[in-house]
Amino acid sequence: MNTNKPDMKGLDQLDTAVLLQKMIVINGMINYGTKEQKEKGKMEFKKLEPLILNSVNLAALEQAKFELNITNNDLKQQ
Repeated sequence: MNTNKPDMKGLDQLDTAVLLQKMIVINGMINYGTKEQKEKGKMEFKKLEPLILNSVNLAALEQAKFELNITNNDLKQQ
């Protein structure tokens, strides 16, 4: 896997699409949901986090942070 370009490994196109849709819903829950939805979103993210960390490289994480306009500080606050 080339670490200079955003990349994913170990997931086919369908798995990637499903993961992306789940993350969109989780992001909405965490940012816009009720207190209960925010907590559930955080729990769901924790379940998916190992898969994400094993599937994407650092460049992909950096690209996502750039596109979402978030900093490492923002991530620590979650």
